[in-house]
Amino acid sequence: MKFPGSPAACTLLSFLLLYPQGIMAFESPLSESAVRDAYFLGQRNDQKTSDLLKLYTRWLPLPDKGPYVSEIHLLTPYAQVVTNSSQHSTGYSAQQAAADYHGRGDTLLLEVRIEFTATYTYQDALRTVSDLGGERNRQLYPEEFWQAFRFSLSGSDQSFEPGDVRSDPIYASSSPTDTTSTLRGAIVWLEFDATSFESQLAQVEVTTPAGQSVSVRFDLGKLR
Repeated sequence: MKFPGSPAACTLLSFLLLYPQGIMAFESPLSESAVRDAYFLGQRNDQKTSDLLKLYTRWLPLPDKGPYVSEIHLLTPYAQVVTNSSQHSTGYSAQQAAADYHGRGDTLLLEVRIEFTATYTYQDALRTVSDLGGERNRQLYPEEFWQAFRFSLSGSDQSFEPGDVRSDPIYASSSPTDTTSTLRGAIVWLEFDATSFESQLAQVEVTTPAGQSVSVRFDLGKLR
């Protein structure tokens, strides 16, 4: 049987055919069987794992100017167990996955990747932290440039505040032969209480220091 449509649509259709009707539904807290299912799916670390995690990701186009918000991920508790399991393929048990889940609690994890561009360079990031540091009356490091960005998560006309925010800088060399690396961006994680959400549309908006914004939506009713 042949299915018409784009490759992305075919990938999604193929994925849905692998799962019984109704299994894709936002769940918080997770049942023990759901944690175990997520653990084994992560351990597979194959196309099936990749297809599931793509549903929690939005890839954005390069803007004409300014910093590049290239990827936005919204990971449910289930998707977090899958991701953690896929990153610990050796010596990681289902019991440890369950312990990690309960220790972490039920959160929605928003991950935003910000990259420098030809029109928002390392020097622009330095100016960003200088301006922001002046407003806050303290010195900021270049890796903290992302603090001048605004991140919001909302649903059903309600905005949610993160319980925790953290980041990792992105470093890269300018060429394959260059042994030094420079700051090229940041990955920002914001954790939200998953019990505040239901199966609803969740909207993520990221606003740059210059006031440019990008917005994406995730239908939690179609995500596990």
